[in-house]
Amino acid sequence: MKHKILIVIVSAIVVSGCLFSFFFYYYSNKLYLPSCNDTPFTSYPVDLTKITNIVPLGNLNPPGHTFPTDHMYFFTDTNIYPDGFAIYAPGDITINLISKVEYSNPISNITEDYSIEFDVCRDVWGRYGHVNNLSDYLWGLIGDFGAEYGDDVYSWEVAGDTFTAYQKHLNLAVPAGQELGVAGWGGGFDFWLKDSRVTLSWVNTEWTQEFQHTVCPLDYFIDSLKSTMQAKLTDWSGTPVYPANYCGKIDFDVPNTAQGIWTKYDYINRAEDYGLSLVYSNFNASKGVISIGLAGNSSWDSHVYTFNPAEDGYRNRVFNEVSNDGHIYYYFCDEFYSGTNYTKVILIKMINDRQLRLQFIDYGGVPLPDDPTPLWNDSKSILYIR
Repeated sequence: MKHKILIVIVSAIVVSGCLFSFFFYYYSNKLYLPSCNDTPFTSYPVDLTKITNIVPLGNLNPPGHTFPTDHMYFFTDTNIYPDGFAIYAPGDITINLISKVEYSNPISNITEDYSIEFDVCRDVWGRYGHVNNLSDYLWGLIGDFGAEYGDDVYSWEVAGDTFTAYQKHLNLAVPAGQELGVAGWGGGFDFWLKDSRVTLSWVNTEWTQEFQHTVCPLDYFIDSLKSTMQAKLTDWSGTPVYPANYCGKIDFDVPNTAQGIWTKYDYINRAEDYGLSLVYSNFNASKGVISIGLAGNSSWDSHVYTFNPAEDGYRNRVFNEVSNDGHIYYYFCDEFYSGTNYTKVILIKMINDRQLRLQFIDYGGVPLPDDPTPLWNDSKSILYIR
């Protein structure tokens, strides 16, 4: 009945330009969708028996995800479940877009996959990413992909890899629990959720527009489903997240301090590829993290470094207390420990409220002094901005 009503309205639009203006406003503001309640999700999004762990928001995997990631991951053990796991509509949803994405270079031996975008209610929308194949149910409704079928086609590049997407715009009402496809051939799949009633903030809003309404998907499930999924929130080794049930965080920016996300002053195309995150772990919120994208130093680039933050001094200082105060702060990260000494260090100096310099020092296996700040060299540092 919903589809028939929409067809009637569209027919009226052809006759009246005024009706067109009204319908465009109505549709673009999603007024046709139901109002939102606190827990619209009443069905598991995956076959949970095959899920080994769920990764909280804010995961770091530079350069593609140098900034805290705005989606969760559901992972399986491909040795046990090589065929992955089924995925389902988490609630009554309306699918508005399905994309087929082709990779120029295979990722985990996968050359193409799909994403499914959907509306939940007037204020909440979501997306499933890295879906390996669609269900027979969906294939029967949408047909094939390609420009010849009226799909939008576009390409983009991340870290030298080219991605091509075919986008099919839809308006498919799907009930909770309906099987939508299969995922996990490469290990896992992505789950985004956005809520326009929630607005996060960063110092530089240009790079972060797509992140601003991010929420934890688990919070939108009924309690019985939520608690079962929270039990699977662990790190890669299976250690439960800290604090308990921590669903992660992505908005770390604190103005006039080092804490948050940055990018090289001469970044090209995509700020995140050349980014720097001075944040905290999505698995253990007490652990400091330095995530480095393409900094121009092959031995340091595209890595995540961790440390135990300190509340005073200049060593491993909490990021929100590092400011433009003329001091150099240094980070002896866990990954820099060799034998009984640190042989590498990262030095940071803020030079104004929206610029900082970062210097890598590698002593080639020789122990560094307890205070490495005299080794600071402006000409060897990298300028980051936000």
